[in-house]
Amino acid sequence: MKHHYLAGLALSGILGLTSCARHIYSPNAANAPLLKEKNEFKASISPYNLQAAFAVTNHIAIMANGQYVYKIATPDNDNNNTDNDLFTNQALRGGVVEGAIGFFQPLDPRKKMVLDVYAGGGAGGFRTLAPYSNNEQGLNREDYRLSNRFAKFFIQPSIGFVHPVVEAAFSSRFSFVNFYDSYIGPKAYANDATAKADFLKVAAKPTAFYEPAFTVRVGYKYVKFQSQLLFSVPLNDNLSNYDRMNDYFQQVVFTMGASINIAHWYDDFKKDRKRR
Repeated sequence: MKHHYLAGLALSGILGLTSCARHIYSPNAANAPLLKEKNEFKASISPYNLQAAFAVTNHIAIMANGQYVYKIATPDNDNNNTDNDLFTNQALRGGVVEGAIGFFQPLDPRKKMVLDVYAGGGAGGFRTLAPYSNNEQGLNREDYRLSNRFAKFFIQPSIGFVHPVVEAAFSSRFSFVNFYDSYIGPKAYANDATAKADFLKVAAKPTAFYEPAFTVRVGYKYVKFQSQLLFSVPLNDNLSNYDRMNDYFQQVVFTMGASINIAHWYDDFKKDRKRR
């Protein structure tokens, strides 16, 4: 069953198929700093994410991540199914704050390949709207609100190539999310008992997600353009209705932004080139 789900997820990511998305969990971007040395600092910013990492020693680092999702919406489009797809839920609001500690290790003498592993946690929450008709008399959108809060723990190993001009990383993040304070507006899914039950099922026990991410940075030295593609796959056996869970969990996150890196190894790299 899960193999079929993974195949469907990949196909959806390629084709960008639309669905009636009512996400109550949108994963934040994975922070894959690929630090090399003590006192190195790396940060990135994108429309919904702010991330930073600092190397305390030559092998130990700390990181902090923040996410705030606020889609641009109007009363005419925030519940329009054509505006909600694999990547976008116009009514979604919320985010997460998290921190982590990690270990990093260059894998070759010239430190071009780096392995790092971070473990951390955070807390946050999201709110969105269940389907409704804009033609309803005396419409109060709060009657259709879906919301929850959550606490999370994650483990994230990454491996990548680091160069003054280009960086590329693959991360395998495993997130364990405990949803609570779930709320369904009085008119949300009023005529769909199955949908209500599925929504509450999300908070029945912690949900595990496998969230692989591909990160690319291109620029020169201290400032680079950054883009990332992240997939989110729920692993719990109790979430057997994958079609419904796809509505609640955002499956694909694509981000673009800028990265800054303050490090001494850039100077060492330049000296090595001159000696050659």
